[in-house]
Amino acid sequence: MKYILFARKLTMTSIKISSDVFNKYHTNGKLRLSTGYVQEALEKQGYPGHDGIVQILKGKEDIGEQMGHGFTYRIRICDGIFQYNTLVSADLDDQIKREAEHLVEGAIIAITNLSTFSQGAGIKTSFLITGYTLLSRYHQQLSAPEVKPRSHSGNPAEHHGYRPNIVVEDVWPEAESITAEFQENMSNPPAAKMPKRESGGEASHNRVPAPEPNRSRAPPPPARRGPSNTERGVIPIAMVTPYVNNFRIHGMVSRKEDIRNIPAKNMKIFNFEITDSNGDTIRCTAFNETAESFHSTITENLSYYLSGGSVRQANKKFNNTGHDYEITLRNDSVIEAGGELLAAPKLNLKRVSLAEIAGHCGEMIDVLVIVEKMDAEATEFTSKAGKTLTKRELELIDESQALVRLTLWGDEAIKANVDDYHGKVVAFKGVIPREFNGGYSLGTGSGTRIIPVPEISGVSELYDWYTTEKPHSELKLISQTSGGMSEAPRTIAGLQEMQFGKDSDKGDYASVKAMITRINPNNALYKGCASEGCQKKVIESDGEYRCEKCNKSMNKFKWLYMMQFELSDETGQVYVTAFGDSAAKVVGKTAQEVGDLKDENLNEYNATFERLQFVPKMWRLRCKMETYNEEVRQKMTVFSVEEVNQDKYIENLKELIEQMKGIEDEGSY
Repeated sequence: MKYILFARKLTMTSIKISSDVFNKYHTNGKLRLSTGYVQEALEKQGYPGHDGIVQILKGKEDIGEQMGHGFTYRIRICDGIFQYNTLVSADLDDQIKREAEHLVEGAIIAITNLSTFSQGAGIKTSFLITGYTLLSRYHQQLSAPEVKPRSHSGNPAEHHGYRPNIVVEDVWPEAESITAEFQENMSNPPAAKMPKRESGGEASHNRVPAPEPNRSRAPPPPARRGPSNTERGVIPIAMVTPYVNNFRIHGMVSRKEDIRNIPAKNMKIFNFEITDSNGDTIRCTAFNETAESFHSTITENLSYYLSGGSVRQANKKFNNTGHDYEITLRNDSVIEAGGELLAAPKLNLKRVSLAEIAGHCGEMIDVLVIVEKMDAEATEFTSKAGKTLTKRELELIDESQALVRLTLWGDEAIKANVDDYHGKVVAFKGVIPREFNGGYSLGTGSGTRIIPVPEISGVSELYDWYTTEKPHSELKLISQTSGGMSEAPRTIAGLQEMQFGKDSDKGDYASVKAMITRINPNNALYKGCASEGCQKKVIESDGEYRCEKCNKSMNKFKWLYMMQFELSDETGQVYVTAFGDSAAKVVGKTAQEVGDLKDENLNEYNATFERLQFVPKMWRLRCKMETYNEEVRQKMTVFSVEEVNQDKYIENLKELIEQMKGIEDEGSY
């Protein structure tokens, strides 16, 4: 029983429930919360036309005014599905003074009048209770087993039309005697006695009238319940195959993606995933007009019935639901609101350890990891195709003692909060291992789900390893990607002598500790095309700037980097080239900022480049052998630059010394 009797009840005034109040608000003798009442009130922007029975989760006296509305009390209400912070009108001050001791956690009230008001854009709509009836107190928080109450965002569009059939109820101790009488009457309903009629005459008024039927409210019809799976022909998602005709499934939309446009094919694609009560998930895809129609129909985290569509083999490269098939929706496919707010489906993670990702290159996999490091902010750069992209890099570790880099892209990179990721257990569902230059990294896509601190098995064990064993473990970096600085640095002379990069058409990457010893500021910038995404050098003529690539003349240009400078270390020197974002990292300013200096303050412009010289840095270089005039040359391009981490650099040198000792020992035999 969910009702709790506190000792202090003996010292407080009791709640008296009249027969009229009982008859008005009971359901089969119990108190049943008005599930979905918060949503109704938000849609109607006030009292939805009927009283709402809700539970108080918190309550406190607070006298004030908001947007001209006076209030005397604050409560947080719950209708069994949604929770919402609510004010009680100052007009009810006398009632509040009498009942304040009851309006605390666990109390149940009936809202008899309610208004709403807005506090401005971006702020949740406020509820103001202008009438209520106190019904009961001292209940534990009520909820249905299948749904955990959640806070409502205040946006009625998120759950528009949602009217749950979920029953959330409890006994009504304050109406115990009336309830007993009601139940007795229900078990033995009194027969209505009709007065005897004399033949051909009216009813006799001399006889004692039949006792009046009990006026307790007749039991309402049971709560509406959707037909069972069998009645509606619903099958479990796990049973969907190409051999099942006229299938019908029911579940919650656990993932909804945005519509993607593919201009090259003049095509629109919409993907979403639906999960049933068994935890099985299937991916659904719609194209063009069907995509637009269904995208506007469904809402994430709400339940739907889906019927009709073509079942085909799942493409495991883009589908990580675990289902062998996926559904392609047609014009005759039907999606209907399920009418139920299902519990959030259990996260089904088919985990691959980081040490094993090399065996899953190009596949969609799931990982459960600790985010060891994360870029403080997202980085914006221009691709070779001229597109502006945004990325953010993370370093992931797990008990396999492997360290792998993962890249977030676009909006995911921008909105990622360091506090939600760094040092936390995070599940990445649907990431793709990629190989580059002998190393492996993880990439995200439109189907990737990121769940910080998921409620699944393995989380506590991984965190225990991180806090106890990881500090004494030696991590192995398996992401030898182009952006890495973690492998042992090389020397300039060594790169030149071994013709580093000759074995790869795309070039190889290496790290060196070196300093700029010569740079010519006059050749560091060039005037480029002002068009978005174009980096072509313009031809200046008569005050206009001509771009041959775009085939147009403009009255403006943009400054772009193309730097050449000499790098030196203890073993030699080499000229390297730096473009775009890599050059901006070297200088510490954008090309436009440096270009403005060139126009406005030439001395400061030159000083900017002078300050770059003779400062040791860690350089990541791309080395490639190129043929020019039948002569093979080694070309080095700057990929990135960082400050020297002396502790790491010393450790790398120690490793090299140990390796050299090993070579000497082998030579002694």
